[in-house]
Amino acid sequence: MIKGSNKRMHGVTLRERLELLAGNLASQWNGGREVTDRLIAAGGDAWNSPLCALAKLDDSALETEFGSDDEHINDALEGLESYLASETWYERALSRLPGLEALRDGPVAYFCSEFGLAKWLPIYSGGLGILAGDALREASDMGLPFVGVGLFYRHGYFHQELSDAHRQTEYYDALDPARLGLRRAQDASGTDLLISVPLADREVRAAVWILQVGRVPLYLLDTNVPENEDESDREITGTLYGGDQETRIRQEIVLGVGGIRALRALGIRPQVISMNEGHAAFLGIELLAEELPSTDFFTALRRVQSRVVYTNHTVVPAGNDVFPRDLVRRYLGPYVESRGIGLDQLISLATPGTDSGFQMAILAFQMSGRANAVSRLHAEVIPREWPGFEVQAVTNGVHVPTWTGPKIRQLLDEFVSDWRGDEPSWEGIESIPSERLGEARDEQRRLMVDYISQLTGHGLDATALTLVWARRFAEYKRAWLIGSNLSRLARLLGDPERPLQLVFSGKSHPRDEAGKNMMQEVLQRLEVDETVSRRVVFVEDYNEEVGRYLTMGADVWLNTPRKPLEASGTSGMKSGDNGGLQVTVTDGWADEVDWYEVGWGIRGTGDEQDAIELYDYLEDSVVPTFFDRADARVSERWASMMRKTMTLTLSGYSSRRMLTDYVEKLYLPLLREQEVAAAPG
Repeated sequence: MIKGSNKRMHGVTLRERLELLAGNLASQWNGGREVTDRLIAAGGDAWNSPLCALAKLDDSALETEFGSDDEHINDALEGLESYLASETWYERALSRLPGLEALRDGPVAYFCSEFGLAKWLPIYSGGLGILAGDALREASDMGLPFVGVGLFYRHGYFHQELSDAHRQTEYYDALDPARLGLRRAQDASGTDLLISVPLADREVRAAVWILQVGRVPLYLLDTNVPENEDESDREITGTLYGGDQETRIRQEIVLGVGGIRALRALGIRPQVISMNEGHAAFLGIELLAEELPSTDFFTALRRVQSRVVYTNHTVVPAGNDVFPRDLVRRYLGPYVESRGIGLDQLISLATPGTDSGFQMAILAFQMSGRANAVSRLHAEVIPREWPGFEVQAVTNGVHVPTWTGPKIRQLLDEFVSDWRGDEPSWEGIESIPSERLGEARDEQRRLMVDYISQLTGHGLDATALTLVWARRFAEYKRAWLIGSNLSRLARLLGDPERPLQLVFSGKSHPRDEAGKNMMQEVLQRLEVDETVSRRVVFVEDYNEEVGRYLTMGADVWLNTPRKPLEASGTSGMKSGDNGGLQVTVTDGWADEVDWYEVGWGIRGTGDEQDAIELYDYLEDSVVPTFFDRADARVSERWASMMRKTMTLTLSGYSSRRMLTDYVEKLYLPLLREQEVAAAPG
């Protein structure tokens, strides 16, 4: 029941209009973010969802906060309604892409262990989840028949605090899906859906929650239900990437097997199943079990492969689960034997050697008819790690309307008016006057500096050249590289004529002691010299919102992985969309770019040489170019490089391009194979 309010416009109350904006995440990138941000602020808790904040405010409080702002709210609501009613890419593509029509009867089901969609829904840890969130947003924009499938973690991912000695500590929130505004999925009879998932010698129950992401529903499975009498079963979906290997295998069985069962219970029979990483690969077992009553094992496997796509995001061992065979036998043995699948036959699919563990990446490859890497270089690396498997390169991309800051969006509206369309005229970026671009960049830097000051109490210079390093603190990402030569760094940061400052942010996995040690050592090292320490700030608790502010405000985005371990990376794309220039090791997506007059590419030949190149670029080119502006707002060469960077990332590294590649290179070939297999004769 929607509570009433006396204020009405077009027959809809103020509360009802706010509820419409708060109830669909698409409002965030269609003109409603400022309204929902104000709603959260008025609710008094920055971690509330907009719907949760709305429920806490009575009509009087809503009138006080929004009563004089009808025009802004109505504009945002009209933007959302227009978006949802508009013709989509999918409708336009049906005539030119034979086979795409099949998705009308069965959508793409996109499985991932994490989805990064909002600060207030911390069921993501980093790049994998943020990428998954962007895929849902873009599928909504394109009108692609698409559903997401994941897990609802009752404690989410951890919040980060640093001790006085810069040691990371973790704490968790208790999340209530109903309070956050998620709604419970129901079966055909209108009863709350409850699915059953086989685990060892018992059945575990899971509720299904729905979050609406524009046109796309995200289904999240949750084992914290009264029907599970054992507390350990209720805690299966407790924390993202928490617990030991037993927790992980139970989570991945719920995601894979339970996810397929949830779709079946909802009446959804996907034509294509897209696994974003191998955590969901157990879904192949449930699909095999469905096929086996009518055919033999290998025919059933081919049928499964004709529907499944696997995207690998990393060759780093920490990102690919390997389970002991005994654990697989214990948790899956009774289930697979009861469904006619030979357990030893199943185990052999994911164990390349007689002494090896059960590898989820290999199982994912075996269950898939198409597989892809997330950059061209990554596609070259995968066969060295997993010989015998073919992959295509589909480089990652980012959702442009989400990650561009407000001032850059205004410039795009003016100079690239079709920037939200299928084939934008990106050449219009070259027409943006340097003064206008510099003004937009200055304003977004100021927004970032104000935000950091609010979070940390550390006052940064809103006019200084600002370098940002922000990502997961894993050893191979080498946060320490920028601090490896303190004397050179002190000279850069201590020049009063050319002010420069450095921002760090990022988390280390709770069990990654090497990453935590690196973080602590880096931050302690940067404290040694006062010239350095007063120009460096660390922003705790890196999340989607922090990432948005840093990528829209950074002048220079630093990316320093040890080549070739960064499969793609996407934060630099977001920075580039906002005119941020890149100083990057040429790894992942950055290996695909000719950085001449666009940014600065470090070759990635080794730690020592990479550090030398980094400092040489900063001293000899980056800083001089930025400050070579006389009385102008921005250096002409810097403005030219910003325009080139924006054109590069906006045209080539968007989630629109990425998802179109998925459709044309991966999904459509499977749909056409299915059509041929189903043809008579």
